Amino acid sequence: MTGNNKIFVFISLLLAVFILNGCLGSKTPQAVQYTEEDAIPYKIAVLPAEYIVHAENSTVHKSILVMDEDSKFVADITRSAITNQLAGKGFMPLQKDVVDNILAGLGRDEGWRAMSDADICKALHADGIVKINISSADMIKAVAFDLFQLDAEVTMVNAEGTLVGKWSDSASKRRVSVPTGIFALAGTIVEEVFSDPIRRQMRMVVYDWAWNMAQMLPDCPKGPKLPEVISVDTNVDNRLFGVGRRITVRVDAEPGLKCSFDIGEFKKTIPLPQTGQGVYEGFYVVREGDKGVNESLMVRMRKANGVERLWVESASLITLDGTLPPRPESVESRAGRDGVVLTWKVPPAGDLEEFIVEKADDSVGDFEVIARAKETSFTDSEVLQGATVFYRVRTVDKAGNLSPVNGVIKVVVPQFDERELFGELFGVLVKGNYLVAVPVVVPEGAKFTIQPGTRIRFEHGARIDVLGEFESLGEISSPVRFESDGTEGLKVLAGAKAVISQCEFSGFSKAYTAVGGYSEIRSSRFSGGKYAVLVDSTGNYDFKGLRISGVHTGLILGAGNGTLLRSSISNCTVGLEFRGGSAEIKDNNIFDNYTNILSPAKLVIADNYLGTASVDSLKVKGDVLVKSILDAPYPHGRKIILIDDTPITPELLEERFTLLKGQGIKAFHNQHYGDAYQLLNQAIRLKDDRDIYLYLSYTLLALSDDLALTEVLSEGISKYPYDVRLHQLCIRNLLNKGEIRQARQVLEKALVLSPADSNLLYMKDYLDQLTAKSEPSERVRSQGNATAVPSTEKLQKPNEVETESKVKSEAENKIDEKDFPKSLNTESSGEALKVE
Repeated sequence: MTGNNKIFVFISLLLAVFILNGCLGSKTPQAVQYTEEDAIPYKIAVLPAEYIVHAENSTVHKSILVMDEDSKFVADITRSAITNQLAGKGFMPLQKDVVDNILAGLGRDEGWRAMSDADICKALHADGIVKINISSADMIKAVAFDLFQLDAEVTMVNAEGTLVGKWSDSASKRRVSVPTGIFALAGTIVEEVFSDPIRRQMRMVVYDWAWNMAQMLPDCPKGPKLPEVISVDTNVDNRLFGVGRRITVRVDAEPGLKCSFDIGEFKKTIPLPQTGQGVYEGFYVVREGDKGVNESLMVRMRKANGVERLWVESASLITLDGTLPPRPESVESRAGRDGVVLTWKVPPAGDLEEFIVEKADDSVGDFEVIARAKETSFTDSEVLQGATVFYRVRTVDKAGNLSPVNGVIKVVVPQFDERELFGELFGVLVKGNYLVAVPVVVPEGAKFTIQPGTRIRFEHGARIDVLGEFESLGEISSPVRFESDGTEGLKVLAGAKAVISQCEFSGFSKAYTAVGGYSEIRSSRFSGGKYAVLVDSTGNYDFKGLRISGVHTGLILGAGNGTLLRSSISNCTVGLEFRGGSAEIKDNNIFDNYTNILSPAKLVIADNYLGTASVDSLKVKGDVLVKSILDAPYPHGRKIILIDDTPITPELLEERFTLLKGQGIKAFHNQHYGDAYQLLNQAIRLKDDRDIYLYLSYTLLALSDDLALTEVLSEGISKYPYDVRLHQLCIRNLLNKGEIRQARQVLEKALVLSPADSNLLYMKDYLDQLTAKSEPSERVRSQGNATAVPSTEKLQKPNEVETESKVKSEAENKIDEKDFPKSLNTESSGEALKVE
C-alpha cells in the first residue's frame, strides 16, 4: 500500500470516530418547574461556568478540547452569552469583574464553591445567582471534518436559596467532507485553509445555545422590556488589530433599532446601520497612530421609546496597534545563476513577527508578496536570465502592521548563457553574454542601451550598424566587453549617435568606425587587431580617456570636427594618423609607436607627450606643426614650448617660413649641412616649397643619408611632379645606389617633361654607355658608390644655378638675427628650446 493510500485510510477512520462521537452528543432540551413571579430575582450575578466531571465508565459524551486555553475560552464565552441574554430579559446582571473580585476574596481551595447559594448571594449583594454547568464542549477543526458542540445547564437561584429554575440545552455545528481520493483530499485541505477561524465558529455555536436558553428563561418582571437580540457576530477573537485591519460587528435582533458599538474607552458610538430585516452591520478600520490595549467591545441597541440594551463581548479583549514597525536595514541584492539573493538587517524593534518580500515587474506597478521570512535573507529562484525585476522588503509586527516602503531594489539578472543578437536592436540589453553572428542594426529612431558587465562576441562577417542611438555605459568594476577575431565592430552612420564609456574592444579589424553622425568615446580600451578607431566622414566626435595599444593603427581622423584629449596610444605601428578635418589634440600620451603621428594634411598640435623631450626623436611624419610637447607622460609632464603661443596669423607663418628657408640655404652654402637640414625641415613643415625640397635633397646628398634622401625626393616629386630638377636628383640618387633600371624609368618620365633638357640628355648618353658594356648593371652594383656618376655641378642647369644664386643673395640680404622670434632664434647647432 502506497504512502498516499495509507494517509487516506487513516483520515477515513478518524472521520468515522468523530462522526460517532458527535452522534452520541445529541440531547433533547429539558425544562423545569418555575417558581412564582415574585421569587424571580432582578439583580443577579452570573458565576463562572464550570465543567461537569464525568466518571470514566460514564456513557455521557465527554468534552474534546485540545488545549486548556480552549476550555477557558468556551467557559468565558458561555458565561458572557448568558449574561447578555439575561440583560435582554429584564434582569440586571452584575459586572463580571465585580463578581470575580468578590468571589476571589472568599477564600482559597473550595472557597465560594463550599458556600450555600444564599451565602453567595449575600456576599455578592445580589438578588440571585446563575450557575452554568457544562456537560461537554467540542472544538475540533481537522481536514475534512469540523465539530463545534456545547451541552450545558443553567440554574437560577434567588437570595433565599430558592431554586427559580433549571434549564439545559445543546447546540452544535458539524461539517463532514469525505474525500474519495488523494486529489479530493488535497482540495479539502485547500478549502480548510480559507475557512473561518476556529474560535469564531465556536462562538456562534455558543450564541445559538444561549439564544435557545433565552427562549426558556423567564422574563424579569422588575426590569424594562429590552430589545430582543438573536446573536452578535464579531471578529474580536483576533484580539490584536493592526493598521488597516477591520473590527467587524453584525447584530441579528428585532428590526427598527438604533445600533452602535464601542471599543472600550478608545472609540465610542461607531454606527451599525440596518442592512436588512433585523440585521445591523458596521466596522472600524484601525488607523496609523491608534492605540488601545485590552479594550472590550460593547454593542448598544436602542428602541424607539428610548429603552437601551448593552451587549458586552467580555470573553475576548482587543488591542489596537497603530504603530508601524521600522524598515529593514541595509537591503542588498545579488543576482546569480540560481536566482536573486536578497539580504537585509533586523531593525531595532521589540514586536517584529516576520519579513515579507514583495516583487513586481515595474518600479511603480503592483507588488506581489512572494515570501514571508523569519530569517534575514531570501532567494528568489523564479527569475529568468536577462529579466529586470523590482523588490521591496518590509517588516511585519505581531499586529500585522507593515513597515513603510524602504525604497525599491532594482535587479537586472545577467544573461549567463550566451545568447545571439539578430535583426534590429532596440531597448535595454541586460547584463550577460551575447553573440553577434551576422550584421545587425540599430534602426533609425530607435535607442539601444547596453548595461554594465555585458560581454558581446562577434563572429566573422558580423558587425553592428548604428542608424539610431547607441549607448554602452560600463563601469570601472564592470566594463562592457566587445570581443572579435578579426571582424568589424561598431559602425556609426550619418545621422546616428553613439555614446561609449568604460568599454573594452579587442581583436577587431575595425573596432569602431564613424562615417558621420556624433561619436563620444570615454575611458575605453582598444587592443589587438588592425584599426582601433576610424573617423571616415564628416561628423562630430569627442574622444577622451582612450587607451589604445597593440594595434596596427590606433586612431585615424579622416574628416569631421572633434577633440582627442587625455588619451594614450602606444605600441602601434602608427599611433595617430590625421587625414583631414578639424581636431583639437591635447594632453595625450602618444609614444612607443613606430610612428607616433602621421599626417598627410596640415596638422597643428600642442601639449602632448610623444615619448621624448628631444625634438629630433618625436617620430612625427608629414605636415605636422608641433607647437609644444610634454617632457613626461600626462598629467606629470612639463610643457616644452617649440613655438611661442603667440596668435599665429598667415602673415606670421609666411615670415617664419621665409626666415627659416633663408637661414637654411645660408647654412648649406657655408657647408653647415646639419644646421641646414634642421632649418629647412622646419620650414617645409610650415609651407610646401619646391626650392626647399631641392636644398634638402642636396643637403642629404652631402650627408650621405640615402634613406632620408629617398623619402624627401619621393615626397617632393609627389607634390611637384613636373619639376625636372627633382627628377634629376632622383636619377643621381638611384645611380649612386646602383639601381640602373629604376634610374632609367625616372629618366624616361623626365624626358617627357623636358625632352631638350641638356642635363637629362647627358644622363641618357651616360646610361646608354653603361647598357652597351658587357657587364651592365651587375658590375655597376658591385662597384657601388664608386660608379662614375655625373657630378652635381654637371647636372645643374644654367637657370638652376641662377635661381640658387638668387635665393642665396636674397637670404643673405634678409638674414638678421634680431628679426627672428625668440623660439625660432637658431645658432649653427640648431634650435634654442624654451621650457615652462
